Amino acid sequence: MSNAAHSRLTSLSRDVVWNQLLFTAGYALTSGGFVSYFAADLGAKSHVIGWVLALPELVGTCAVFTPWLVKQLRGKKRLFLFASVAARLTALLIPLALWLPPESAFSGLLGGMVLAGILQAVAYTAYLSWLSDLAPEREWGRFFARRNMAHAAVLIFVPLLGSLLRDWLRNEAGSETLALTGYVVTFLVGSALQLASLLPLLKWPNSEAGVSPKKAERKPEAVPVEASHWPTPIRSFLFVLAFSYWLAFFQGLTQTAFFLHGYRQLQLSLTQYYMLAGTMYLLQMATAWLAGRWCDRHGYRNLLMASTWLVGTSLLFWLASLDGRWLWLWGAYALWGGFGTVNLSLQNLVLKVIPRSRNTFPIAVYRFGSGGIAGLMGLAGGYWLEQQLALKDSAAIDPFLMLFAVSLAGRMLAPLWLLGVREPQQIPIEESISEDDQTNQDSAVTRGR
Repeated sequence: MSNAAHSRLTSLSRDVVWNQLLFTAGYALTSGGFVSYFAADLGAKSHVIGWVLALPELVGTCAVFTPWLVKQLRGKKRLFLFASVAARLTALLIPLALWLPPESAFSGLLGGMVLAGILQAVAYTAYLSWLSDLAPEREWGRFFARRNMAHAAVLIFVPLLGSLLRDWLRNEAGSETLALTGYVVTFLVGSALQLASLLPLLKWPNSEAGVSPKKAERKPEAVPVEASHWPTPIRSFLFVLAFSYWLAFFQGLTQTAFFLHGYRQLQLSLTQYYMLAGTMYLLQMATAWLAGRWCDRHGYRNLLMASTWLVGTSLLFWLASLDGRWLWLWGAYALWGGFGTVNLSLQNLVLKVIPRSRNTFPIAVYRFGSGGIAGLMGLAGGYWLEQQLALKDSAAIDPFLMLFAVSLAGRMLAPLWLLGVREPQQIPIEESISEDDQTNQDSAVTRGR
């Protein structure tokens, strides 16, 4: 790689890391465990918790409209910025649930989640496609690994600090209302951090000038952009999609079960939850770094298969925790550290088997299609679990045991779909030095405008 191209990539990587640090800090304080515990502390029943957990994934399927929106706003960067700001504004409906009448509180909370979730899904799709334009393909492993490591680093500390504040307000201040108000203040701080995360990326070009025509299309026989949203050839993408959807089905099945088992039966505090999650994210930093270096040299498919099998064995520790001891979960969360490898290799394998010039639609179908399946199965699993728990002692088999066992079997079978994937060869570095020079010149001209 030429010095100019290396300097440009270093600058881009640094800005993306800052973006990810700020965004993830804000996201951790406005979603996930915080929103789930907020709803639970408001008195949400199991089916409402199921919706809280599933909605972000379900509404994400609306990201399939991203290609059309990119055309309307004439650029992925513009769409990313617009959707990100709009998502933060609509998300303010979530903390307002605290001041709504009891009969409408959860409707307001879920409504805010729907609007913000749709906009954030569109923003993410445009964002990932935009970054794949700006970064050279042969560096995707290490480039996206740095981004994922920044994501994991923040999730080690920020949610834990927020949960400690929440627990102090509840236990020491002795006021449930004050504790709920603490959620709102935390949410507003998180929203401000997410808006601030946009600043480091403002200087980068709106167009795809960072992609030379030679590199934009891997296959010369690919159809024009206007002809189809689908990659050509489609075989490998469909196998990756089948793997992603299959895995989402069996992971989603336990989505509500994990939360209810931890919150109700193991009685995990929010602080304990984030201690476990912090350990997981610390390990994800290491596995993402190792995966990035490995994948740039050897590809993604085989590592994705191996890491999926390893992470799937985490269900054995959840099964062991049915004896009522939450300490078993340390093993599960440690194995979930392998998601640093799974997430990076799956995302980049998708990017590699689709053309870079028209990848927004396949990204949305892969990322949010699987998310929608996980969300639906989370609702289905939560509904079935609630029905079984209502039967109490009349159930022949522990319903948590059944869900965990079925999910384990499905996760172990998922990697077999990847046997049908033909991964394109890595681009040799020596063949692309001259292209890097042209890419750098094109990008400099675009930024100068």
